[in-house]
Amino acid sequence: MATAGTLAERPTVPLRPLSPGRAPQPGGWAVRVVGGVLLAAAGVVVTAASWLLLVADAGGRRLDHALMLAVEDRFSSVQDELLGLLRLVDVASVGLVLVVIAAIALLRRRPWAAAAGVVLVLATQALTQVLKSALPREGAAENSLPSGHVTVITALVVAALLALPVALRWVAGLVGVVLVAGASVSVMAVGWHRPGDVIAAFGVVAAVGGALLLVDGVRRAATGRLR
Repeated sequence: MATAGTLAERPTVPLRPLSPGRAPQPGGWAVRVVGGVLLAAAGVVVTAASWLLLVADAGGRRLDHALMLAVEDRFSSVQDELLGLLRLVDVASVGLVLVVIAAIALLRRRPWAAAAGVVLVLATQALTQVLKSALPREGAAENSLPSGHVTVITALVVAALLALPVALRWVAGLVGVVLVAGASVSVMAVGWHRPGDVIAAFGVVAAVGGALLLVDGVRRAATGRLR
């Protein structure tokens, strides 16, 4: 049997070590800060390039429209079905999905993931509407860039990945890719959006997501200094 003196000389170790997923990672905040800056910058570049090359430029605008018409023609036999699916994406359905995602994150005691998911969805939609109103489109009554449907579905997929356990993220990621790809094709097939609008939607999500990743890195750095 170990003596009291022997026990006293041993280093103190936790009886239940922290799980690898929750163990503090020194320097992890720096990765998030740098990654956030790069992702946000890439999102801004993609969104700006989509408008400059496929909307502001006459040749790019013709190509963008021709590609939409090609997709529309390819899926002309299922347009009614695609329209029905797209109409399911409304304020009520998006709100319900977002509440479920936030609830999952909170049940897992991840309030930051819940908050980040909600902010990502709301901020990307707000930015999408601002860009639609602010950016002009030659020869059109209103600008359609970026696609609101693709933006919100992509943002919801990312929010779900943040909220779910690691073991489920691969499955959720595969389902999310199918949903995003389906939405991207559908909005072109029904004539709502051109390819440039879809690409810009991805840029908006990347820009806002990068900003949130940057904030998370700064938050972790500040928390680490306070310990």
